[in-house]
Amino acid sequence: MKRFLIRIVLSVSVLFWVLLLFVAVEHLRGNWALNRRLSALKSSGEVLSVAALEPQRPSADQNAATGLMGLSNRLDTVMSNLDNTPPMLRLSSPGHAIVAWRLKEWSRDGKTTNDWSKVEEELGKSRDLLDLIHGFVERPSYESGFDYQKGFVDFQMAPIAPLKRAAQLLSIAEAYELSRGRTEAAHEHLISLIKLVAVQRPEPLLISQLVRHVCAVFAFNATWQALQTSGWTDPQLASVQSAWQTCDFVHDMAAAIEMERALGLDFYQQIQDSNEKLTLVLNGREKVAEMTDGALGGFTTHGFVLNWIHVPLWHLSWADQAELFYLNEWQVIIERERIARTNGWAALAGRFDLQGRALPWAPFLEGKSKIGWYDKMRLLFASENSGISDIMIRKELSVQTQQQMALAAIAIERYRLKKGRIPSELSALVPDYLPIVPRDNMDGKALRYRLAPNGGFQLYSVGQDGKDNGGDPTPRPGSSHYAQIWDGRDAVWPTPATTEESENFLRRERKDN
Repeated sequence: MKRFLIRIVLSVSVLFWVLLLFVAVEHLRGNWALNRRLSALKSSGEVLSVAALEPQRPSADQNAATGLMGLSNRLDTVMSNLDNTPPMLRLSSPGHAIVAWRLKEWSRDGKTTNDWSKVEEELGKSRDLLDLIHGFVERPSYESGFDYQKGFVDFQMAPIAPLKRAAQLLSIAEAYELSRGRTEAAHEHLISLIKLVAVQRPEPLLISQLVRHVCAVFAFNATWQALQTSGWTDPQLASVQSAWQTCDFVHDMAAAIEMERALGLDFYQQIQDSNEKLTLVLNGREKVAEMTDGALGGFTTHGFVLNWIHVPLWHLSWADQAELFYLNEWQVIIERERIARTNGWAALAGRFDLQGRALPWAPFLEGKSKIGWYDKMRLLFASENSGISDIMIRKELSVQTQQQMALAAIAIERYRLKKGRIPSELSALVPDYLPIVPRDNMDGKALRYRLAPNGGFQLYSVGQDGKDNGGDPTPRPGSSHYAQIWDGRDAVWPTPATTEESENFLRRERKDN
């Protein structure tokens, strides 16, 4: 019996020392690798501090965000009443879009119709609300109030949905004024809409920039609608062009991605330094996982095992490894964004960096849908549903390309007003109407442009595949629908559909619904 107990004691002792050695090795391995990686990035000029990237806080009377977000309830009400919105850039067929302000009536669900008289009634009730929006977008600063010091540990952010609703309201108001032939009033709403997009540029948060991209699409659609009417003066067009010119989406998204990296590093430091903060995060993540039934990820262990075995082991052994994993994930995205920003979206095809190196420490980015159980244990806060992907880069570049298309189309119209004809090539717009030839961020070259047989022009981007298909707007392979210009093989600045084409399309749509 004594011998048996001695064996048990020896076995337990051996296991204890093996576990202790394992913890020590894993801790040292992670700490060494993390510090080495951080030192290398800092020496190359990377800014990894939240404090160094945090924007300055403006005074309330200079802050557009304070005013716009304060309109949340009123915007909810008016947009609920205006739910059946006009089709601002509905494509009736590849390359052809409906001119919304020419429509007599329309329907979103195929059952309830709407018309401009009903829109007029709602806009009449919202005149002071529109005036407030016009005033707020003139403020020089923007800051939503996000607490960068708490960061991801206690993530709290003011609702930014009002920005999207304000953009919708301005676009509807612009279309209504165009339907009544009042270009001066339409111009006022369009300028405010673009300024609403531009004023959001200082916010280095991904969610803020993604919402801003949505607002930018509203502005792009409204700009297209405006250019389908005559009667504009050169000063009016120049002011619209000037408003668009201030939007640098790629620069601002790059700043948001770098802030995301810094906030993540700060997150890991906070939860390692404070058990209270670690517990706060654990409880929050478990609650979210429970509410979403695991759709947004969750921990591999739960309850007693999670709190008394897994988390202490993670804290001692793997915290630095998890931080390194997060850092490397975001570093890949940052490096890829820089490649795409410089060379175009097509430059990313089939490679993870300029040398095409494999990145074994970034399984999510290599297309692996799952990671092994050991990695799930050590990478406690990593999720299979991580939102880190090239899609963010593509959205940023596509929105920037739409801005370039809008600038080109406005400059073409200004040229036509002065010369009585449209230019034969985009370079003719430089320098009188544009500082440089507009860029296609899909391949890093100039936007494609050619004169059309009908006396118009064709302006297009090579689209998501980065290949020039000669301005072919037909749906690209794999696209199950055709709802926006990016669904085409090339992304083409649409030509206006005729009244008959528009009515036939809407009639078929109502029938299908």
